[in-house]
Amino acid sequence: MLRRFRLLLAVPLVAVLVVGPAPSEADPIVLPDVLAPIDSDHLLSCTQLVPHAISLTSEPVRLDLRILLDGVVKAEAKRAVTAMRKAYGPLGIRVAPTYEKVSFKGRDAEKLTEQAKRLYKGKRPRGVDIVYTMTSKDITAAGPLGDDVAGLADCIGGVRYAKHAFAVGETFDSSVDTGKCLAHEVGHLLGGHHHYTSIEGLLGPEANLLDLMGPSLSLISLRFSTLNSLMVKGHAQLYAD
Repeated sequence: MLRRFRLLLAVPLVAVLVVGPAPSEADPIVLPDVLAPIDSDHLLSCTQLVPHAISLTSEPVRLDLRILLDGVVKAEAKRAVTAMRKAYGPLGIRVAPTYEKVSFKGRDAEKLTEQAKRLYKGKRPRGVDIVYTMTSKDITAAGPLGDDVAGLADCIGGVRYAKHAFAVGETFDSSVDTGKCLAHEVGHLLGGHHHYTSIEGLLGPEANLLDLMGPSLSLISLRFSTLNSLMVKGHAQLYAD
């Protein structure tokens, strides 16, 4: 989830990596899914309290991204993808977008995602890794976040599950900001987490206070932290077609 201005603090978490048999150089490292035996519906797995997979290489992979244009023109979405690629290209992830025009009702983030799911009978379509609703609406969410929400992913690591590989995000006056929102929420679906953010955004070509997975749009850059890049590459290499 991405907020526009205010900083959203995450509870510090410690992940313990268990040393096992060494994988081949190009294989992502899959960690034990400790929640799987008690989480048949993936609700707890979608928090990814423990990273699911990491990769130490930038093996090329294609990420097929379906962008649903809810009140957005295709040219605007294309400019956002151009910005997004600045974060994903260095990881070896080639973003391959397709576009579809939609007209969804309301501005509640979760309900917009529900409409995207209904469009495809509850799961991502064949040949698509992630479905992203790009909307011109000022989206909102239940609870204290309210109108401060700029984007929302259905599940951390949602690319693993056909029913959870969905996200929604707003457009902004700047195509770079729209691209940041898109890249951030897709990053969540690829295992990226707020609590792995860092000040590494300062090292990017368009420096900002935090890396891409920081919780506030006004503070992030188009650059993954070292830790988040490991998760994002691992999920993409395992689950993107």
